[in-house]
Amino acid sequence: MSNKTTDEGIKAIAEALRAGGTLLSTACPVCDSPLIKINDKIYCKVCNKEVMIYKDESELPKEIQKALHKQSSSEFDSNESKVHQTINKKIETLRKKLEETDDPDEIIKLSDAIEKLHSTLTKMRNE
Repeated sequence: MSNKTTDEGIKAIAEALRAGGTLLSTACPVCDSPLIKINDKIYCKVCNKEVMIYKDESELPKEIQKALHKQSSSEFDSNESKVHQTINKKIETLRKKLEETDDPDEIIKLSDAIEKLHSTLTKMRNE
């Protein structure tokens, strides 16, 4: 933020306080300037916008709640997809080792590991 913008913001805050606004201890989520309460509404005078403060997600408008759930759901799907990819890569690595070995003990170890990874994938897909 430039000095001119900062100076203008400070002047706007001072004017709001002189007009009866209340300085809050909460900062603007965009510019980190102190928020001002005027007639039961909260404003950032630096950004020149009204700010809404919610105690928890249940107070948010329904459309915002849906958007947040959709975003977190897609993040979960992305992480789950990465886990699936990793497990599939490990299974393929173990499969190649299994193909190359003739040692019975090694065959048993590799087969067990592949089976456990495959079981994990199946459980994840069924949840």
